Amino acid sequence: MFYFGSNTKKNLGIAAQQEITQVALALTKSYSDVQFFLLPSIPFFRELKENSQGSSLWIGNQSISSTGDHDVTGEVSAATLKALSSDLVMIGHAERRRLFDGDKEIAAQLKAAESEDLRVLFCIGESVQADDFDALRKLLKTQLRPLANCSLDLIVAYEPVFSIGVGGVPADPQYVNRVLTIIKEELSELTLAKTPLLYGGSVDVHNAALYGALKACDGLFVGRSAWSAEGYKQVFLSGYEAFKEKV
Repeated sequence: MFYFGSNTKKNLGIAAQQEITQVALALTKSYSDVQFFLLPSIPFFRELKENSQGSSLWIGNQSISSTGDHDVTGEVSAATLKALSSDLVMIGHAERRRLFDGDKEIAAQLKAAESEDLRVLFCIGESVQADDFDALRKLLKTQLRPLANCSLDLIVAYEPVFSIGVGGVPADPQYVNRVLTIIKEELSELTLAKTPLLYGGSVDVHNAALYGALKACDGLFVGRSAWSAEGYKQVFLSGYEAFKEKV
């Protein structure tokens, strides 16, 4: 199974997100060995979810409240996401870690997701490219530690912080594969060896094949290069074709 999806952050209006959803829906009919997903901004979630009813396309959410049963303005609870039939919730994205969510909040979010049996996309990654891979392993082990003893339907995305967002620098594919291999080893230590592991970080139509072909890569988690219907399709095709060649 190949996984392919995009997080649109807060950047797209409903028309653009509808166009991407329609392309993703069309792709689900042609590629039964691919799990497609989209993480739209919350105001558009319900409409896109309704548009994708009866398909295998996952429509998910970019965050989840860490505040439990407390009344906090602006937060979206796990119970609400469950009621909305969210297919996937992202936890641990680098921007959320930097601005809002520390270790305590992330642990609470995982607990909340588990309580409502929500599928989780868990993001990890280092701030700067590593020279010391032993130190990097320790960092990744620490980031993965909250997953210990969790009974979650889980996907992990490796997103090196230096590669994401505006000005992100694409990471060398061999470097990425080495880090992905470390993450798989650490997941195995947590008895999570079968967890799909995706790569995200300045993935575009020019390099998606390089990342999709990596031995340790199970899919791609794409940002702004997939923020159009054509972009979503072309980046997918590039990564998927390379992935299939290695299988």
